[in-house]
Amino acid sequence: MSSSHRSFCYIYGNGKKIKKAEGYKIHGPTNMIGIRDKAKYAKFKKIFQQGFSDTMNREHEPKVSQVIDTFIEKLAENEKPEESVGDWTNIKNMNLWCNWLTTDVVSKVVFTTSWDLLTSAANRGVTKCLKAAVHIVGILHAWPFLPGHQVTAFLCFPHVAWSLPKLDIYANAVINSSREARIKDPSIRDVFGLFTAAKDLETGEIALSKGTVHQNTATFIIAGSDTTASALSATFFYLARNRTAYAKVSEEIRAAFPSKSSICAGTTLNNCVYLRAAITESMRLSPVAPQPLMREAEDGCNVDGEHIPTGLKVASSIFTLQHNPAVFPDPYKWDMTRWLIDPSNDAMEEKERIKEISRSFAPFSVGPRQCIAKNFALMELYLTMANVFWKLDFESAGNLGEGKDGEFVMKSYFTAFMEGPLLRFRKREGAEW
Repeated sequence: MSSSHRSFCYIYGNGKKIKKAEGYKIHGPTNMIGIRDKAKYAKFKKIFQQGFSDTMNREHEPKVSQVIDTFIEKLAENEKPEESVGDWTNIKNMNLWCNWLTTDVVSKVVFTTSWDLLTSAANRGVTKCLKAAVHIVGILHAWPFLPGHQVTAFLCFPHVAWSLPKLDIYANAVINSSREARIKDPSIRDVFGLFTAAKDLETGEIALSKGTVHQNTATFIIAGSDTTASALSATFFYLARNRTAYAKVSEEIRAAFPSKSSICAGTTLNNCVYLRAAITESMRLSPVAPQPLMREAEDGCNVDGEHIPTGLKVASSIFTLQHNPAVFPDPYKWDMTRWLIDPSNDAMEEKERIKEISRSFAPFSVGPRQCIAKNFALMELYLTMANVFWKLDFESAGNLGEGKDGEFVMKSYFTAFMEGPLLRFRKREGAEW
């Protein structure tokens, strides 16, 4: 284990003598996350990254914005008027609401159809199944020698194993719904259709089997819902408890956009420095993949001056990297000003300082295995929070998720698991509805 920036970049960057550890075999030989062979991975990546290119993200944005609109409408509702306080809504558990949002978003983008979790409770069990599946993955990564994954899960971990058959049912339902939509409207463009029609650049034939497409789109649903929901939950948690920062972000968003309909991805949103700093600091404190992701030395290598023999496992941790006190003074304190230029200091020195700490900020990992949907995830985060601040006010309504010294508590299986925060909302005075 090593936690320096240099070792992190060597282990997960372009190091030629390190590959993914054996535990990744549990994902299967054609699942992008589990492919250990670098050449094979590069071939798959060329296909799958097309689904989240800048061009496709621009096509995805209207779908994302549509779901965000529904999210905000539901946050503003009083499902339990008897629990409301004045003009504030009843208490909302934001980890649940953020998971419903991000699952609806990613399923709309991947399949055009979704489980409609924001508006109906009928399929909300899918989020529990997704979390349980991640839990099992984390266990099997630690013990890859366990045979028969589903059988092992049922025998050893019955409290989470129930998720596997149910998840198949949920996944097949949305895939079948997507096929029906495509039959009715052949012009539909989405990630599933893009992968299904992808051609091999060398042979010109269909590049991916039906099973490979299904397996990888299911992975995108899990990765694109669970992780983004965690980042949103952390951002809501810290902003609700840091009212000075909250005021800065709300004033910035409401000044930058003259109307709700003017909020879109682009220069204006990217220039909202307080919003970006708040999200960045929340992701620093609460990385969505906090545990060490194991790698293996292929032919012996040196990491930070230490010789790693062939076959030995090596890893670093995003959590440790982003909590290094030498880089981030008072590392467990939420402080978005870390990412802002201090006008009382020399501007060039401040830019260099931010550039330096950014080297130890890697919530999407680094190198060739960096999350291929990074830009899509950031777009979703920025659009969601900007829209929330434009139309709503929110405040903390309980301590769920709060740990020592105001830290947002999380567990780590394969990705982060969080509970809360609990918030109340109200419609912003003067906002268009």
